[in-house]
Amino acid sequence: MKLRNSAKGVIVHEGRVLLTRCVDHTGDWYCCPGGGQEPGESLAEAVRRECMEETGAIVNVGKMLCVLEFHDHRNDTHAIEFYFACTLEGGEIGMGAVPDDVQVGVEWIDPCEFEGVELRPLDLAPVIRDLKGFQYLGDVSSRLQRVDPTHG
Repeated sequence: MKLRNSAKGVIVHEGRVLLTRCVDHTGDWYCCPGGGQEPGESLAEAVRRECMEETGAIVNVGKMLCVLEFHDHRNDTHAIEFYFACTLEGGEIGMGAVPDDVQVGVEWIDPCEFEGVELRPLDLAPVIRDLKGFQYLGDVSSRLQRVDPTHG
């Protein structure tokens, strides 16, 4: 069984995430841009290259968000995928110069709309939702303990 490292970019911009749209024999689905790590290439370099190849996006690679693994018995491969938070630095967003075989487009999708699309892997949805950014939680004055300023 072969071992394959893959680096993926979770590109969030203005509250939406850039996903590749794919169609194959299983149907219509979305995933984060990314792909196989080349020998001698760091994971961050792989994310930057793959995002450019698949979406035209120039990205700044941030922190690692999660790691998942699976066995692809069709290809006799043990795949390990590393997901990184990315910010958009530029580029011409669209079908990149080297899209995946099943890729038919790219779309900006609000994480609140994930229920209406098939995101693969499914377990990634809550991780992406957590990246959406800061939220205004309202006026919490009534829930705060009253602190006497003279007793620090």
